Amino acid sequence: MEKRPHQRNKSLDRGLRILDLFTREIQSLSAKEISDQLGIPPTTLYPFLHTLVEHRYLEVNEQKRYRLGLKLLERVGEINQVYDVRSVARRELVTLSREVEANARLAVLYGNEVLYLEQEEGGPQANVILKEVVGLRVPCYCTALGKVLLAYLPDYDLERFLEAVEFIKATDHTITDHARLIDELRQVRKQGYSLELEELQLGGACVGAPVRSVSGRVVAAISTSFLASRARGKELTRIANAVVRTASDISRQLGYQADHSVNHGGDARA
Repeated sequence: MEKRPHQRNKSLDRGLRILDLFTREIQSLSAKEISDQLGIPPTTLYPFLHTLVEHRYLEVNEQKRYRLGLKLLERVGEINQVYDVRSVARRELVTLSREVEANARLAVLYGNEVLYLEQEEGGPQANVILKEVVGLRVPCYCTALGKVLLAYLPDYDLERFLEAVEFIKATDHTITDHARLIDELRQVRKQGYSLELEELQLGGACVGAPVRSVSGRVVAAISTSFLASRARGKELTRIANAVVRTASDISRQLGYQADHSVNHGGDARA
């Protein structure tokens, strides 16, 4: 999404600037050194330092010198999982696309948008809309991938998204209000998958499911994209089952241990 000056959070910016001071060459700093480099008075600086220490993004030793904390190493591991998921998912997307004759895709959150990482084309019955998607960014609120990725965000991150989102109506079916989006995200968490039906482009439908890292955190999502005429009854349930099963297989290969299944409650419409 386009950034606007009023959306920039000054407190968050200051906290990130503190972290950016630490490098391979400068591994520890005193509060005074941080204060001098950023031009922040110590009385203003200390609440930021205490908060970063509390959340383990910084550590402080007995000499009152600060260094980067282990939380950052944990986050690096999560980022590596995102890259690992591409190699694992690629072969599973091939199988999925052939099984349901639909384009199979892998994506992650990129800011407030969905970023496509991989796609496998699924033959003549597949939806050919958005044929070339790798590297493409699209809105979260009108895609199955986006709904999945939003549904499993921590509450704080979801609230930030909802505060910043600007709904743009792509079709008559596009979600354009917070209440409807929140209802859909609740449904995604309840049933374990999402459905997008002609919300991004007319004639197309998509089912998405979450991919989890070894920690259980949702690090990506997969989906199948197909003609909207197939999005009903047993055919839709068959596709949803295949997507959820494939997402679970990818998650297990990444080290996540859990048993996921589709809720077989009649029509699968979210």
